[in-house]
Parts: sequence; C-alpha cells; structure tokens
Amino acid sequence: MKFLFCVGLALLAPGLYAQSVPAAPLSLADCRALALSQKQRLTSSGRRQLAAEAARDAAKTNRLPKLDFSSTSYYVRGLGSTLNTQGVTAGVGVTQPIYSGGRIRAQTAIAGLGARVAAEEVQGTRQQLVAEIDQTYWQTVALGDQVKLAEGNRTQLLALERDLNNKFKAGLGYKADWLRAQVQLRDAETRLLRTRDDQRLSLLVLRQLIGRPAGDSLRLAASIEGEFPVVSAADYAQRALTQRPDLRRLTLNNQADSLQIDVARSARRPQVNASVNALYLQQKPGFLLPDRNYAPAYALVSVNLPLVHWKENRLLESQRRYQAQASQADLAEARQQVELEVNRDLLRLNQAARRIELQTLTVAQAQENLRLNDNRFKAGLLSLVDLLEAQTLSQRAAADLVDAKAEYRIAEAALTQATGENF
Repeated sequence: MKFLFCVGLALLAPGLYAQSVPAAPLSLADCRALALSQKQRLTSSGRRQLAAEAARDAAKTNRLPKLDFSSTSYYVRGLGSTLNTQGVTAGVGVTQPIYSGGRIRAQTAIAGLGARVAAEEVQGTRQQLVAEIDQTYWQTVALGDQVKLAEGNRTQLLALERDLNNKFKAGLGYKADWLRAQVQLRDAETRLLRTRDDQRLSLLVLRQLIGRPAGDSLRLAASIEGEFPVVSAADYAQRALTQRPDLRRLTLNNQADSLQIDVARSARRPQVNASVNALYLQQKPGFLLPDRNYAPAYALVSVNLPLVHWKENRLLESQRRYQAQASQADLAEARQQVELEVNRDLLRLNQAARRIELQTLTVAQAQENLRLNDNRFKAGLLSLVDLLEAQTLSQRAAADLVDAKAEYRIAEAALTQATGENF
C-alpha cells in the first residue's frame, strides 16, 4: 500500500510542480513567432502566392507542343439507301506554335512577375503583422507600468487620507484638508480603473494577434527597459527604396504593364502554328460509300495575318501604354511618400529619445521635490495643497517617462517597417 502511494505521488508531482511554477513572461520575439505561425491573413496571402506560381508554371507550357485526341461516331439513316451509312473516326493531333508576335514570351514573363508580386505581398503582410505586434506589445507593457504607478499613487494618497482623518478626529487637523485628500484619492482611484480597463483591452488585442484564447492568462515583460539612443539619419531612405515590399511590388507591376504593350502589339503581327494529325476511319458499306478502313495522316501550317480591324489593335496598344505610364507615375509618387515616411519615423524616434532623457531628469527632480515637501508637511511648514501638488507632479513625471519609452519602442518598430527590414 505504501508502495502504491509513493508511485502515485511520483506521477502527480510533475503536474503539481508545473501548476505551482508560473509560466515565463512572453517576450516580444515570442509574440512575433506566435503571430507569424497562426495568423489567418498570412495563410490567405500564402495561398495567393501558390496560385500565382501555378499560373506562372501554366504560362510556361504555352510554348510547348500540345497533344490532343478526338473521336467521332456517326450513324446516317432516312436519307435513302444510297446515303445510309455508319462509322467511327479517331484522330491524334500535335499542335506547335511557331511564331506569335512575342505574345507567348510576354505572357510568360507577366506570369513570372505575378509570382514575384505575390511573394512581395507575403513579405509585406509579414512586416505589417509584426509592426502591429510590436505596437500592441509595447502599449500593453506601458499600460502595465502605468497601472503600477497609479496603484502607488493611490497607496500614497490613501496613507495621507488616513493620517489626515486621524488628525481631524484628534482635533489636530482641519476637515477641509481631510476632504481635499479624499477628493484626490477618488480621482486617483478613477484613473486607476481607467488605466486597468485600457490594459485589459490592449491584452485582448494582443491575444487576438498571437492566437491566444480570450480567457488565457498572458504575462509580458515587467517594464520597458534597455537603451534609448538618438539615431543618425544614415542611409535609411535609400534602404527603404530598395527593400520596401510595396515599392518592389509597384516596380514589378510597372514591368508587367510594359509587357502588356508587347501583348497588345502582337495582335497586329502574324500568328503561325503548325500541326500534325493522324486519323483512323472505319466505315460500314453504303451504296456510294464502300466498306473500308482509312488511316490518313497530314501536316498543316496555318498563318493568320490581321488586315482590317479598324485600329482596334492600335488603340489597345495605346491603352496599355497609358496604363504603363500611369503605373510609372504611381511608383514615383510612392517613392516620395516612402522617403517622407522614413524621415517622419526617424524624427519621431529621436524626439522620443530626447524626451526620455529630459523626463528622466524630471522624474528625479520631482521625486526629490516630493521628498522635501513631505518632510516640510510633516514638520507643519507646508500646506496640504502644496504636498498634493508635489505628489501629482511626481506621478505625472513618472507616467510621462513611461509614455516616452513606449513611444520610442513603437517608433523604432515603425522605422524598421518603413525601411523594409526583415524581422
């Protein structure tokens, strides 16, 4: 009996230990990996890429010979005994395009560009998803810090309110000071509730992005730590022009529009095709058609030359040319927008870095100011209004520092996306 108890305890021990040890907090890299492995929009863009690759492979077969089989059976009655007959034919034919005016070559190239466009779309979707993850992750961590600050401020005010209440009951303080402290305490509790609600909402969004159920517990980093340096301009704009998936996609689309001009131009050129066919005919006798089997074979070369189409093909060619010019203009405008976006994100990042530097000094000064005012208030040399103002300044400075750090991380992720860097 004792042996069975020991065995059962040994089997249950790992599970009990796993339940007692909390799960490790999710890092930013963990959230990225979870989002990239489960997000539905990546699946849809991946399927579109596979469809484009299949279309590319199908276009390559247009220049290859085609082998076809056909069979026909006929039965003729009611036209007189001289025409009554029946039979069956079977044939095999091989068709090979010889010259298409460049149409097949251009269509094959367009299909290849379509596959590359789909691949760039997948990459762009990945970068967009990772940018959303980064922004939501740092917002959630920052809100966690804000909750801690709000809880600390409430604890401070609660202790002050209790002290003022005791003084008022002992006849050593004023009721107005106690009521003022209560008002400040209720305001702090309201801000704490609002911050907690924002944190819950941000956690819900993050769970949805990484594929976790709504009721699942989620632990993140305790706070926003690390270095927050000022970044030089360097070659961010040039890297964005060569690495951005959306710019590469527009470039490929412009090349495809240029090839569409060749497709339209090919309609004005001759089309040459060759075919080789073999037939087998088995026929039952009739008065004019004897009982006989045939097995003829023949080769054909067909030439189709457009003569009068009332400028239809020329107008189609002009249409494709204008479309290519429009896509070229769109590409030039997109390049300008990307340069502007990179400069804006770089400025935003450096602003956040300088703001962190200033807010760090502000927090240290506000805390020292609060310490001095608290000592003076306890010594009876400072009014309650000044003490509450010092507490508000200290809490606001700490909250602004957290916002600045979150802004830096979000701007850092935005700059990475703007330059088209791979995550």
